[in-house]
Formats: sequence, C-alpha cells, structure tokens
Amino acid sequence: MKRPPLLITASLDAGITPYVALSATSDRTEAHMQGLLAWLGDPSTEKVVFAKNCSARIRSEVLVATARNYGKELEFVQVDSSKRTVIQGKGYGEGDLIRQVLETSEILRGADDFIKSTGKLFCPGIRDLFSGTGEGEFFVSREFPAESINAIRTKLSPLYGSKRGSQALGFLKLRMRIPWGLVASAPGALVDTRLYRVNRDFYRNVLGRSYRRVQDALGYTLERAFYDDLMGHTSSVRMLEISPTIIGTSGSMGTTAGEISEAIRMEARELALRLAP
Repeated sequence: MKRPPLLITASLDAGITPYVALSATSDRTEAHMQGLLAWLGDPSTEKVVFAKNCSARIRSEVLVATARNYGKELEFVQVDSSKRTVIQGKGYGEGDLIRQVLETSEILRGADDFIKSTGKLFCPGIRDLFSGTGEGEFFVSREFPAESINAIRTKLSPLYGSKRGSQALGFLKLRMRIPWGLVASAPGALVDTRLYRVNRDFYRNVLGRSYRRVQDALGYTLERAFYDDLMGHTSSVRMLEISPTIIGTSGSMGTTAGEISEAIRMEARELALRLAP
C-alpha cells in the first residue's frame, strides 16, 4: 500500500464554538502537539498536512522544522474560519476547513488518497487498519432509532438529507422555538470522522458538501451526514464495523483515551511553548 499523506485538522483556539469541552488555547495546543509528535514518530507517516482554521498565531516554521527532525515532510495550511460554525456546530467548521485545504494544499494536490485524523489524536498500527483498496475506508457504528422517539421527529428526519431541509429544521428550532423533541434528528448510524482514508476526488464529489447540512444542536452531526451520503456508494468504499484504537484527548468531550508516552508529553509541552510568536 502506497503511504498516503496524513491530513491533521486542528483548531488551537475553540473560540465560541458550541459543544467543545476542551476550550483553553494552551491546553488545546499542547494536546495537538502530542498527537502530531506521535504521528511523526510513526513509520507509516511520511507526509503531513497540518491545517488549522483558528485565529491563534503560531510560528509554523517551528512545526516544519520539527517534522524535518523526524525525517518527515510537513506542510502548514492556515484557512479561514466560518461564522456558520457557531450556528451549525464544529462539524460544519471541520468540513469547511477540509474544503479549503483541498483547494490549497500542494501535498494533497499531488496525492490520490489521504488519511484524515482529527488533531490531538493518534492511532497506532494504522498500516494494519487500512488496506488501501476502494474509494475510501470508514469506521462505522450502527445505531437504530429508539421506539420512544416522537413519530413527528421520525418523519421529519429525512429532511436532514438536503441542505434546504436541514436549514429549515434549524430555523424552526432556533427562531420559531419549536421543541427539540419534535425537530431533532432521530438516532441513526454514524461514521467515525476522527479517522478515515479516502480518495481525494471521491471526497470532493460525495462528502465535500456533507458538512453544509450539519445541525449539531439538533443531533444531526457530521458523522450522521457522512453515513447518509456514503449509503449510495457502499460498493466502492469499505465500511469497517470495528473501533480503531485512538489515543489522545477529545476536544468535544474533554476526555482522554489511552496514554501518550511521558517523552512525547514533555516534548509536546516544550514544542507548544516554542510555537508562540
């Protein structure tokens, strides 16, 4: 399997983005550096695109030099943050970030596939997880609607399948004060958007607009949007019903899974300090 580049999506400053537990910039920066250093030390990683969409200023040349010390190539990409992230949630912000990165990254332009990892996280043994076959490989968890879900909510949920329908439901909740239990998305299957491998053109054509339908406040997350959009392409992608071993700190939950080595934690702390302009 040819080693595709790794795209790390990062937001060092959460700002006023809703549903984010880890909010302190210093803590987020250090957690991002832990994940980055773990990836740089992994033999499966050759090229990294580190892309961020926050306003926090950093010395990107320090990241490039750090990667070089590991014998790796790193491209830093700064993109604009979208005001709609505050309204629709962090999944919207992530999708908008990737859209911009695909338009500007020299490394991704020269690659057929890429592996995407959410910043702050690391997955050991990734070469054993992805086969490199098909248009993409995604981890999924299948959840089924509870019997107690309001019938109106169940009937309205298909509206999340279109941008116009999703925005209409968001308007009903935010502006018209319709009860959450009537317009929120019914539970459904999810794609783990923290980590996946995908063909660049397939992403653009099939998943590139998924984020526009996200309504985090109503339970229609990027994970749900990805799953819905992939359902028409199951013959060309691998849907892996296993849970990958992911180490690091979740920005959404503020929880930590697995354990980063003490050596990486110390180096990450020092690196985070050197990033300050």
